[in-house]
Amino acid sequence: MQVWNQGYLAELPYPHHVQPQLAPSWLVALQTALGQRASNLLSGFRYCELGCGQGLNSLLLAASNPEGQFVAVDFNPQHIAHGRRLAAAAQLSNIEFVQADFTELLAQPGEGYDFIVAHGVYSWVAPAQREAIRGFVEQRLNANGLLCLGYMCQPGMAPLAAAQRFIWQHAQHSEGSAPQRVRAALDALQALQQGGAGYFVEQPEMARLLARSAEQGLDYLAHELLCEHWQPLPVADVMAEYGSLGCQRIGSAIPLETNDALALPGSSLAAMPALTDPLLRETAKDLARNQAQRSDLYQRGDQALSAMAHQHALLDSCWALLPAAPAPGAVKFSTRIGSLQGAAELYQPLLQALGEGPQSFAELARRPALKAQVGQLSGALQLLMWAGYAHPLLHAPVDVTRCQALNRLLAEGALQGEGYAHLAAPSLGASVPADKLEMAATRVLLEHPQLRGVLLSETIQALLRRHGVTVEQAAERVQRFEQYTLPSWQVLGVVP
Repeated sequence: MQVWNQGYLAELPYPHHVQPQLAPSWLVALQTALGQRASNLLSGFRYCELGCGQGLNSLLLAASNPEGQFVAVDFNPQHIAHGRRLAAAAQLSNIEFVQADFTELLAQPGEGYDFIVAHGVYSWVAPAQREAIRGFVEQRLNANGLLCLGYMCQPGMAPLAAAQRFIWQHAQHSEGSAPQRVRAALDALQALQQGGAGYFVEQPEMARLLARSAEQGLDYLAHELLCEHWQPLPVADVMAEYGSLGCQRIGSAIPLETNDALALPGSSLAAMPALTDPLLRETAKDLARNQAQRSDLYQRGDQALSAMAHQHALLDSCWALLPAAPAPGAVKFSTRIGSLQGAAELYQPLLQALGEGPQSFAELARRPALKAQVGQLSGALQLLMWAGYAHPLLHAPVDVTRCQALNRLLAEGALQGEGYAHLAAPSLGASVPADKLEMAATRVLLEHPQLRGVLLSETIQALLRRHGVTVEQAAERVQRFEQYTLPSWQVLGVVP
């Protein structure tokens, strides 16, 4: 097996990670909040994921967005084979998997896209591949299209560059699998640290960063660090490159980062008004919060809505509460610059309203307790979305059957150790996270939707035991699942 492909690891599959900000419904909600014209998901759309890994993200989106046409691209044949197998088994006809690197993809003819997304790719691949990604965006992003680009940035990741290069070089001289080579390199770095290496003395946070990274799993670290062209990029350079293609940065796909007052340390806010150049301003923001990862939105052309059109687009949106949401009251958000307290007078009535069932923005705005705070409502919903507490509903036909067919396969695979940890939610046009117990519950309920109480609990626990999965306090957790998660999942179409 070929171990490296143009400097990128190719010998083992990428873990089944899912990025919620790549869902079309999430992206459209952010465009709307930012006052930009968004694609109409009701009338059909085309979506391309560059560097799709094993394809789980695109599979979940294809299942939950029957009006969309999805193309998922990756150079690794193992990834593409996995995606094609799952798509065929779930009978998803609106997704195509393409095996190609980005230079090969650029040479292929094809249609345009309303959404192009690339997460965890751009700052890991060779310069020629980054250039090909830009060429693909230039050729294929539609006039009103949206690019979501996730990449490592400076200054947050810059200190890690020396350690990453050591890990890469060490791996060239090590034996064993990629995870074993990462482990050997980390052990060598730890020996240097314990020996008083100046790198760790001057930058003590590097030891903590490497220790936290190791907790994420060696397979994941192999993909993150065993890359010859690993490079944190300055945001100004990326903005200039895409600006030359007619793509303007309109904001971040991470809702918290769209509000400077919440995303930046208070002491740095005073310096921002004087920085009128957009590139300089974004650089300053990265310095202020020591930004390590970016997930930026670029839109082709000027698509700003008028004030009236923006208001109508907001009022038309609809929102649902997710099982992880806290009880109504003050909400504490944990951010990279510290804890943020959401006021009880806003979040109490908002969470209470959403707890009654999905609500349109217009319905929320008419609530007596929220009417006087309507100017803060959009920002509050964005924060709830970022925290995983709420999600916009899909304004398009919902096909529960196709999602539940995929969910059956994912639940079975998770119990067999495949590492799946998300399920398709057709009402959201997106996915929801699910642990092993919830996967077992899904498998049971898809077969026996009427089971409840003791019988449901015993059946779930028996299924877990059959697959050798140990879950602490399983009976109590099933009870909580039945009380809190199951009603929400039924509304969202995850299970019958």
